[in-house]
Amino acid sequence: MKIKLRAFSIIFIGCILVFSVIRILQIKVQEAIPLNKPLYSLTKEEKSQFQTGDIILRKGYGFVSNLIYKVMDEDFEVTHLGVIIKDDNKLRVAHALSSKVSNQDGLRFQDLDTFIYHSVDNTVLVTRLKGIDSLKQMKIKHQLDSYLKLNLPFDHKFDYSDTTEHYCSELIWRIYEHNLNILQVDSNLSNEEKYNALKIFYDTTYFDYIINHHTRRSSN
Repeated sequence: MKIKLRAFSIIFIGCILVFSVIRILQIKVQEAIPLNKPLYSLTKEEKSQFQTGDIILRKGYGFVSNLIYKVMDEDFEVTHLGVIIKDDNKLRVAHALSSKVSNQDGLRFQDLDTFIYHSVDNTVLVTRLKGIDSLKQMKIKHQLDSYLKLNLPFDHKFDYSDTTEHYCSELIWRIYEHNLNILQVDSNLSNEEKYNALKIFYDTTYFDYIINHHTRRSSN
């Protein structure tokens, strides 16, 4: 186990170095959505199941997403995640992205359909924190609104201890674990296992599955 974690740490550091080079050289690495990409969307029935606070995971397109996927030890093909917000039946996704792969740096609220379109087909997975209720959902929404106003930059160093910047999963950890104390995981997990991976957010110990398009991939 220690050898595996050490190897993962080395690879992850390598990934961070690549991000740093991209940042230093000011390279704009777009998501490179394939031309004539078929429309990837969710059904009305699937969307009707979503609630504020649900976690949505996906794999994106392009160099950065492929790099992240190669160094992450995930059970599913996912490289990015956000939080679903439902307002008057309008669905949006709150997620943090780097300006190196998008036209905006840090947290943004994006229409759900647009978020899905930028996802590799059949990589979307939506989960819900066990025991969540309407009060917790409201608090999550207020937290996201507050962070949006702060306009914090994307954390290219992937340093969870730095609260002045945040990467996609760091933002969710900060809200769910630190600020609201509604997600508390096994204390035996290392920081690498918690903060440098996405596994917790689809671990059935803590989350229920709402939809899982990866089952389509395994059946093909």
